[in-house]
Amino acid sequence: MNRRHPVLAAAAVLVLAVLLVAAVCWVNWTTPGSDTGRDVIVLIPRGAVLPQVADTLVAHDLLHHRSVFLWGARITDRDREIRAGRYALPRGMSPRDMLDRLVEGRTVPVKITLIEGDQAATMADQLASKFDWGAEVFLTVADSLVRDLLDDSPMAGDPGAVETYEEILRTERKRTGRPFPLCEGYLFPETYHFAEGLDAVQVATAVLGEGFAHWRGLLDKISEGTGLPSTFHEVLTLAAIVEAETPRVDEMPRVAAVYLNRLARHRNLEADPTIAHATDKRGRRILYADLEVDSPFNTYRRSGLPPGPICCPGLAAVRAVLSPEPGFDALYFVADGHGGHVFSRTLEEHQEAARTYRKRRAAQSGG
Repeated sequence: MNRRHPVLAAAAVLVLAVLLVAAVCWVNWTTPGSDTGRDVIVLIPRGAVLPQVADTLVAHDLLHHRSVFLWGARITDRDREIRAGRYALPRGMSPRDMLDRLVEGRTVPVKITLIEGDQAATMADQLASKFDWGAEVFLTVADSLVRDLLDDSPMAGDPGAVETYEEILRTERKRTGRPFPLCEGYLFPETYHFAEGLDAVQVATAVLGEGFAHWRGLLDKISEGTGLPSTFHEVLTLAAIVEAETPRVDEMPRVAAVYLNRLARHRNLEADPTIAHATDKRGRRILYADLEVDSPFNTYRRSGLPPGPICCPGLAAVRAVLSPEPGFDALYFVADGHGGHVFSRTLEEHQEAARTYRKRRAAQSGG
């Protein structure tokens, strides 16, 4: 009896079994799944090893054959080539195609929209929520970049103006326990698309650079006379008040004209948003007692412009300050109850408009 036949038969069965397993693995490795639907956002953190990546994909219900993904990555010698980042992965993608995308690093950008009129601290919180550094780190970096910018340019005015402003901000921090960052007003409101994993310096540089890319063409409109504003820092300071006073772009040149008229007549601005900034009552009702706060941002007690911006204005507000409505000689304005304002030339007209507004508000509230 030939004993080689059983051995050959066993070997043939083993070979067939191996081929069958390989075929099944190949099918599972290359064939898209039946699942369909929207893309799933997956974050692969820096330093993640292959099993961790596979676990993340399984947790998002994107990978049904974990072992196939692991072996496929190792056999193709790409288990150490997966790049960190935020990915939009469609359901039903084959493990091979999924690995291809992760190795190629086809990440989706980090999208963040900074809103006109928000304060720098709020913007810093937004940005920090998408990266692995804190808001305080961002504000420190942004302050340093703005300091260098102001020191190296006439944007802040006379020599020593930056140091004086920083001392004012330090005093306000001690008084209130709030940030009062130097970069207030200089962070440009815009929708940004950042790559995953950028550091605070890269993000701050992009946000500040975006602003100056837009402002550069407006700088030659700044007055060279003795009136205000005479520096770009002062333009941002007044633009921030305009931004805080009205959300309506069509009104901004008139609001700017009112404040410029008051400055030209050496009258206090008496801008409620500056009181809100000094008392941390942004978005809340200002009381008569608040008008007595001892702060350089109190434009009821202090003449001229406040020392710096109270928020980060948008481009429309900056343009309004540089190009106020021509011939508009109003000195007052009050809300009209419909999202806009009534502008007045005299105190009597203003008081009547204020009475009308209060009556309308009382009627709307049922009082």
